[in-house]
This record gives sequence, structure tokens and C-alpha cells, in this order.
Amino acid sequence: MNTVDRIKEMLETLKIFSETSNGVTRLPFTKEAELAVSYLKQKMEEAGLEVFVDASGAVHGIRRGISPRKIIIGSHYDSVKNGGAYDGIAGVVCAIEIARILKYETLFYTLEIIGFNDEEGVRFGTGFFSSKAFLGEWDIEKLKSQYDDKNISIYDAMKNWGLVPEQLINIVWQISKIRCFMEIHVEQGPVLEKEGVDLGIVNGIVGMRRYSIKIFGRADHAGTTPMNMRRDAMVAAAKVIEHIEMAAQKYLGSVATVGSCIVSPDTVNTVPERVEFSLDIRSINDDDLYAMEQDILIYLECVAQERNLTYEIQTKLEVEPAQMDKRLRAYLRDSILRLGYSSVSLNSGAGHDALPISRKVPTAMLFVPSKNGRIHCPEEYSKPENLAKAVQVVINTLKKINNEEDINNELS
Repeated sequence: MNTVDRIKEMLETLKIFSETSNGVTRLPFTKEAELAVSYLKQKMEEAGLEVFVDASGAVHGIRRGISPRKIIIGSHYDSVKNGGAYDGIAGVVCAIEIARILKYETLFYTLEIIGFNDEEGVRFGTGFFSSKAFLGEWDIEKLKSQYDDKNISIYDAMKNWGLVPEQLINIVWQISKIRCFMEIHVEQGPVLEKEGVDLGIVNGIVGMRRYSIKIFGRADHAGTTPMNMRRDAMVAAAKVIEHIEMAAQKYLGSVATVGSCIVSPDTVNTVPERVEFSLDIRSINDDDLYAMEQDILIYLECVAQERNLTYEIQTKLEVEPAQMDKRLRAYLRDSILRLGYSSVSLNSGAGHDALPISRKVPTAMLFVPSKNGRIHCPEEYSKPENLAKAVQVVINTLKKINNEEDINNELS
């Protein structure tokens, strides 16, 4: 069996571990996630790696090198609801295949493969769970204050999964012991396919803010309450949501999305008393991200005052824009050319574990084309042949890193 066939086989098996039959639903700290982790552990062991699951639920495979300093490669194994079989998990599969190919080669740096947990943030509205744990950005109070739609906190979900939340402090990375992080990922957009190229080298990743916004009015009878006497939370939410779209259009390349909305009491003949909706804003420019955020929040305050309403905002996620490491990008570009593949450089409009990690560790990302640019849906697809090309490029890049000048410094 060759690399393409192994990638196909792993992805076909992993998509079975889903809560739904329509697409892949594999949320963190669920039985589906547990099955995926068990399978990944098996494949990592077959690749000759030392395997363990950490306190965040991330699965690790380690291949010892001459130096304890690490090169880390990975992506996430969780999914969105009714998503596809490639987002995140394809990068984990590729990383395992890289380790398998290098099984009998002597490496200077220690190689660590990681399947990250809860990058998507779908269940708790957060995101980057394992990667933020590695950077020491979680504490017990935060874990207890973030809930899913069944009112289960991250803290309790971890405990129900057999993890000990208090042990997250033990998995924080010693940054000086990490040479770099690399992530292979499907593009999640149409650029590479449209350009007809094999791979994409990521220049930078957008910054992100996520909020839960609640607007509180008063429930009244839909037939007997005059229009000028209502405190309608839904009308206020609608005005704010419309403004969100207009605010995003002011800043080139920025986006804003309201993807979830809950109305209470949610009856046909009652003026809505409360509306809770999500807000996701993104931009590659940090100043634009801040300006868009302020634009939206100021408008929310104005609407609330005008209509005699109150509101609450909970910040779910804050991650600054990130640039990928120039040296690693050059290594990737050189490897692509030497292998005879084609590529373009581009920014990522989606968040990845590479985003928070790149603030502390030299980081690179390699994109593989997505068919028709479809993502977060059952139709999601990337050719295994292109994933295999990404594997070869990263292997060549690993060899470059293992032979770079600073090795001599470590040996001297």
C-alpha cells in the first residue's frame, strides 16, 4: 500500500466516527471523539511512535531524535456539526504518514505528531482548546464558565471524559524546547483549485473575535401590545445584525458572521423577550479587527438605549492575526520547486491551531486544494494525491530543518 492509499484508508475509517450519518459530527469529549483518538493512537503506534493522550484530550506520537528539541506537526481531529471528512483530520493523517515514512531514518530533532482537540469551538463556542492549553491560556475558572447547549461546562465535560482539568498546567509547552510547528490543512476555499496549483503556502492567518450577545426586552402579547409600547428584543437584534454586515464591509478583507440565534420565548404570538446570538469577526489586519469590533459594540449600545433594552456580551475567543515564519515558508517553497509541484502563496481566512501557536513558535502552514472550495459540509473533499504531495513537501522540509546551521550550534 502506498502513501495515497494509506491516506485514503485512514480518512475513510475516521469519517465513520461521527454522531450523524449526514456528514461528520465529531465534537470534543464525546464517544465519537474517543473512537477517533483510539484509532489515531493505533496508527501512530504502527508508525513507530511513542503514544499518549494528554490532559486536553490531544493525542501525541513521539519519535525521539538526537536532540530533545522538537519539530511538531499536527492538526485537529474534531469537526463542526454535519461537516466533512477532511477539515483538520486530513492534517493529522498526513502527519502520521510523515512519521511512518521517516520511521527508520535518523533525525536530529525529536519529531512529535499531535492530533489537537476542539480547534473548531463548536460545542462550547470557544476554539483552539488544545493549542491554547499548550500555551498556558486556560485556567479552572475559564473552564467552568464556558458551557455547551446542554449547560455542560468544559470542566465537567473533561471530567466526564476521564480527564483531570487541573492537570492542564502540566502540558504547557517549554517554548525553548520547540524548533517549529507545521500544519498541513485543506484550503477551505476555492483559490488553489481555481489557480490549478498543487499546494498553497500560507503567508498569514486572520485574527478572530467570537462573542455571545444577549439582548433583553419584555415578553408581551403579540395582539394586544401597541407597536410603540413594545420592548422587542428580536427587532433590536435584527437591527444589530444588519449593522454587523455593513460594518464588515467597511474594512477590506474583513468578515463578520452571525451564525447562531436563539429566541425566547420562541412562540408565534409573543413579543420576544430575549435574543441570544453569536458574533464571529475576522481580519488579517489587527487595526481593522479592533475598529470593526468597536463599530459593532457602539451600535449595539445605541440600539439598546433607543429601545429601552439591556444586553450582555460574553467574549468567547480572542486571537490576534498571525504571520507565518519567513524561513519556514522559504523551505516549503524550495521543497515544492525541487519536487516539481506548483504552488501559490495566500492568506488564510479561517483559523487554525497554527494561529495561536505562531505567536510563540516559528510556524508554517501548507494548504491542499478543496474541491469547489466547499468546506464544513458533507461535500468537503480534497484529493488524496494532493495530500500525498503535501506529505512529501513536509518530509523534504523536515530534512532541511534537520540539517540547518543551528544544529552545529547545539552540538558545539
